[in-house]
Amino acid sequence: MLASALVAGSCAFAANPPYEKPVELAGVSNEESSWSPDGRHLAFDSDRGGKHYNIYMQDLTSGAVVRLTHSDSDDITPAYSPDGRSIAFSSDRSGHNQIYVMDGDGKNIRRVSHSGSDDIHPGWSPDGKLIIFCSARDNPNQSAAAEGERYEIYTVRDDGSDERRLTNLGGINTYPNYSPDGGRIAFRKVLPPKNSEVWVMNADGSGAGNLTNDPAFDGWPYWSPNGSKIVFASNRAGAFDIYTMNPDGANVTRLTDQNSRCTSPKWSADGKKISFDCAREHRVSILVIDAK
Repeated sequence: MLASALVAGSCAFAANPPYEKPVELAGVSNEESSWSPDGRHLAFDSDRGGKHYNIYMQDLTSGAVVRLTHSDSDDITPAYSPDGRSIAFSSDRSGHNQIYVMDGDGKNIRRVSHSGSDDIHPGWSPDGKLIIFCSARDNPNQSAAAEGERYEIYTVRDDGSDERRLTNLGGINTYPNYSPDGGRIAFRKVLPPKNSEVWVMNADGSGAGNLTNDPAFDGWPYWSPNGSKIVFASNRAGAFDIYTMNPDGANVTRLTDQNSRCTSPKWSADGKKISFDCAREHRVSILVIDAK
């Protein structure tokens, strides 16, 4: 599997598979990638501009990186809309993390969630009509969810209307992601004391149950474009690596073998590539592997 480092960072990588070493930028983290639907760009968040994270976009042909947000707060976890015209992201510019949407060039930023607590991890329904996210608003103290507290999964339209809660599961339910047909949602459920599993539910929040059942920490699920696989991250082999499985949880296959923390995998729209975060030596880089 040939992998390339798309965004600047620093790691030393195992020889098998043969990862290229990224260009080194001391103290910089680049993470939480999102592929444009045409596969030409990768959006990500980075602290390369200073102490705060902002959203950037890399042209995958030229390698040029463009800064899309210029905030004195943290703008994180970008997600391209299915038509590529918009990017949803989470930002604490209002005091708490809330969900925002901007045009693909960083213009016309507008807030779409309005709670008194943290709203994070935005994604889109396949038809582009809904933004899915998770929120700590159901905590009694309305604070950001810590271990033992609560995140539930919500949807909202990109104009801020029709906000709905999908889950009432209790605990921490994060990183929701729609199946390509829009019928199901995979997500990460943190289980006390320090476990996590990949769960799946129907699009209306019904029928929730686990796909993985391992004492290790499984999470960050993301459907393949044809719906035949779910990619996720797990530390079941020691360090966090990237795995795939069938939509019923069968046929778990390990894709990477890194002595580091590999999380947040994302499939490209053509199904040929998978990007993910690689954390080592206090830095985070984004890598891409051939999905085959």
